[in-house]
Amino acid sequence: MIRMKSFQFAAGAAALLAVASSSGQALAIPHATTPITADTKDTLLQSGTLLRISLDQTVSSATDKVGDKFAFEVVDDVKIGDRVVVPSGTKGTGIVTAVRPAHGGGGDGMLRVTLDPLALPAGSPLAIGITHDSAMADINEKNGDAGTIETVADAAVPGFFLLELLRKGSDVVLRASKPFHVAVTEDSFIPLPK
Repeated sequence: MIRMKSFQFAAGAAALLAVASSSGQALAIPHATTPITADTKDTLLQSGTLLRISLDQTVSSATDKVGDKFAFEVVDDVKIGDRVVVPSGTKGTGIVTAVRPAHGGGGDGMLRVTLDPLALPAGSPLAIGITHDSAMADINEKNGDAGTIETVADAAVPGFFLLELLRKGSDVVLRASKPFHVAVTEDSFIPLPK
């Protein structure tokens, strides 16, 4: 059974990569480009850093429309060293950018969302998005929604980040109060408290 699920995931991922590659969109964000040095070790939150968020309301390809807004919150503290730079409970927002409900005849449901940068207590807003690494973290943790998250195709586009989920013959549903991983998508410097 596990071997079959792994094969199905690998086949689905290969198909997804082929589609995304043909569209010319990037499949993953570049990892941190700023080196950790004595000067940056206490202030740099690197691209690729994982954090978990939980939606305040369910977002679904069956019911949501383009332009619908949703809210989420950060589940766990994010730290640089011992210093909390993104406290749990930090609120964020997102917007549905594309949607197509599933069709009764087995047509795919599709949902795209953009996550707005997080406003932080100190520093510039933090760019976040669903990445290959964040989706894999959910799969590895056997997240209850890993079946949905595992088919993520992420695309880095200047100014916003897309999450595209496809489910064959059923609607895509991101459930409220079901935490999942996202990642920091740009190196960010968080100043030390004065």
